[in-house]
Amino acid sequence: MMRSTISHFAALAIGVSVAATAQAQPSVRPSSFGATGQWLESSFPALFPPGAGQDGVAAPYTYRFYPSVGNAFAFSGGRFLVASQTQTAGQIVDLTASLCQLNAAVCETVPLNPAPSGAASECFNPVLLQQGTTYRWDWQSSDGAVQFSTEGRINGPASFAGQTGVIETERTVSVGRAGAPPFTSRVREYESVENTPQGPVLLRYGSIVLMDVPLAGTRTTIVNTPVNRIRDFSLAVNESYTLNEVRQTTMEIPGLPTQTSTVREAQTFTYRGQESVTVPAGTYTACKFEWTNGARRSAGWTAKGSGLPLVITGDDGAGNPITLYIKSSSHINGQPI
Repeated sequence: MMRSTISHFAALAIGVSVAATAQAQPSVRPSSFGATGQWLESSFPALFPPGAGQDGVAAPYTYRFYPSVGNAFAFSGGRFLVASQTQTAGQIVDLTASLCQLNAAVCETVPLNPAPSGAASECFNPVLLQQGTTYRWDWQSSDGAVQFSTEGRINGPASFAGQTGVIETERTVSVGRAGAPPFTSRVREYESVENTPQGPVLLRYGSIVLMDVPLAGTRTTIVNTPVNRIRDFSLAVNESYTLNEVRQTTMEIPGLPTQTSTVREAQTFTYRGQESVTVPAGTYTACKFEWTNGARRSAGWTAKGSGLPLVITGDDGAGNPITLYIKSSSHINGQPI
């Protein structure tokens, strides 16, 4: 019978790792956080008590901690990691090879040191701009202090700023931060899709934002002149483009004169290829995008096929770094991600 100890895992890990190196075999990595947790809890209940784990994110780890026994497992960079107060003296142990030897069903094979590859167009999901589609994205920061949610619906063809037949996305936005007042708004965004041989290009005409909290009743209309051509999903690996934005903004605050302004901004976008990303919702192959705006640098990972916005890194608007991870409560057309 299989011994339910982390030391047994460690013994297997050493043997598997040496054999893999000697034979120069392709590496393996865990493919599903949820499936791995279910298997560990059913196979090693003394170490990972069923239903007693607490999920969380502490960059660069997505983890499940079992406080009753002091054990935890985590995913990070395609690795399966274990830490235990009693079995590993609190040290983090890489047991990827052992996990994949014991249960290949929760792992996948990948080439050693794969070069960045995969077209950015593979991460564009046309369903997310299809009339009638609904979705909800829930994110949380790595420390759990920030909760960000947006719930959207794709409406029929609409008119905006002289353009007709454009796609209207209607969504609500809610942001909560520990120790700060909430922020909620309703947004209508207007865009269309231009198909090119390299991939889809999004034409963004502008948006209307209605504030609920704070400044209830405030209405802000943003018109992009000229229209923004978002080429992210038409890029080749390591290809970049610069978007020179000109935004005509009209802000209407109840009881105050209408304010108008013009904002000019240049941003550079780069596509870095596809890689494996693990978040609380699972493990995905994702397209990595980077963008710069002056000294500000951000990055985002979008899931291949589904178009899920998995991870966003940047700053919180006040210059503080922040990373947001998508949660398993997110869905497309009511279907869990």
